[in-house]
Amino acid sequence: MGRFPLTARVNWNRIDLARVLTGIAVVVGWLGVYFAFHGHWLGIALPLTTTGLTFAALRAGDAGARRRSAALRDALASSAARNRELERFRHVAATLLTSGELSVLLQEVSDAAVDLLQAEGGAVALVVEEGRFLKIQAGTGTLADTRGRLVPSDGSLVGEVVGSGAPLLSNEMHLDPRSYKMPGMEITLRTAAIVPLRSAGVAIGTMSVYNRRDGRAFSEHDLQLLQTLGDQVVVGLDRASVLEESRRNERALAAKNAELQRATRLKSEFLANMSHELRTPLNAIIGFSDLILSEGVGEVSAQQREFLEAVLRNGRHLLELINGVLDLSKIEAGRMTLALAATDLREAITGAVADTASLRSAKRQDVWLELDDRPLKVVADGVRVRQVLFNLLSNASKFTGEGGTIILSALSTRAPLASPADRAGDEQKLVTKDVVWVSVADTGIGIAPHEMSKLFQEFSQVDSSASRQAQGTGLGLALSKKLVEMHGGTIGAESLPGRGSTFWFILPADGPVRRALAGSAGGPAGGPAGGSVSGSAA
Repeated sequence: MGRFPLTARVNWNRIDLARVLTGIAVVVGWLGVYFAFHGHWLGIALPLTTTGLTFAALRAGDAGARRRSAALRDALASSAARNRELERFRHVAATLLTSGELSVLLQEVSDAAVDLLQAEGGAVALVVEEGRFLKIQAGTGTLADTRGRLVPSDGSLVGEVVGSGAPLLSNEMHLDPRSYKMPGMEITLRTAAIVPLRSAGVAIGTMSVYNRRDGRAFSEHDLQLLQTLGDQVVVGLDRASVLEESRRNERALAAKNAELQRATRLKSEFLANMSHELRTPLNAIIGFSDLILSEGVGEVSAQQREFLEAVLRNGRHLLELINGVLDLSKIEAGRMTLALAATDLREAITGAVADTASLRSAKRQDVWLELDDRPLKVVADGVRVRQVLFNLLSNASKFTGEGGTIILSALSTRAPLASPADRAGDEQKLVTKDVVWVSVADTGIGIAPHEMSKLFQEFSQVDSSASRQAQGTGLGLALSKKLVEMHGGTIGAESLPGRGSTFWFILPADGPVRRALAGSAGGPAGGPAGGSVSGSAA
């Protein structure tokens, strides 16, 4: 016959002995009743036997209950230990996710290892100085004061773990020749559990605990638990490396941004200063040329007049360019100020048309005005709006051929405009407002679709032979865009190659919205009726 396994027999003895004895006692008791009824002597002996069996069953039941109680206590203790381990791991994981400081994470893991393995001390060490030493980054318990100390890789247990890449248990460290005695350390390290910290397959440090509090040696289970904590350290190290790299990139980017801002500020200041220096002698050249042409100092020959007119024409053109550079640099430096007032755009339009008449007459171009019958009034700086119109009209004339036509339209209407954000970082919202829409259309060469992105950029012109032949620095549209946006408006363009272009801008009737932080004086926030707005506020 086959034999029952040992576990089966043990379970039989522990669980069923009391029940078997009880069953036998019941049967023997009934037999005693039967024999006693018939007057047999067994009627006296069997009840005695039943009593003995009952006592034996009770003793067996008590023993089984004690065994089951002990097993339950062991199970509860094991469950409590497992829950404590899980809670510690949860806390380590939370630290890993929330803390960006590597030192905090390493200390948390070292504390967790000492607590879970009931050790007297523990430490986390990382390889430094090209692998010749390990530096203790975190210490707990009896090793709390060793933080920052160096342990040589040669002649130490932690160095051997790094070299082999395998975990290690040592139950007699004081007798182990591989054990390193740290100078000034009074405590004797008797037992140790050490695991490697591996990142990308390379050992970069160790995690270790020393001297169990109950005096026992560390077990393989302790080693596995320690390795699990060590894996958390590696995850934290990798995350910290990524965060540190990100911080370095942010710092480098901030430094580059500050450098670029400084260069932009210096450029703007230089251009502003140079523009002032250049305008003084240029005004003298223009003034004296005009004086000589008027024959205020004597008669001028035909050839002299031709030369002087060329000097005067180019001098005025150069002054226009210098003024554009100066205005642009003042806006970038935040020093441009708008003199806001109730303005009738009809005056600005007729003035700009008159200012550009000489450009059109030289090419026999016509200009048509299509103005709304309703008032074209806005809160704006009339001089700057006239400057925008001058730039658009001169551009239209410049890129329109002989006998071409330019159409200037203006209309009072309602349109959505971006409202400034209340706080930094907030998204802008579109708000429908009363506006004046102005457009300048021409029958010129037009602009290719791939060149449209260059519009309104500083010192940029469309790449065509006609544009290269025309005079200009590409500042007019860029300056116009900044001036329109300072007024709280928007500007744009549409074009078809060979069919002409249309440039338009929209100005809010109530003027630019001003916030208290802009530092501008005048009417209430949301629509000034007068005063000034600086370029930095825009």
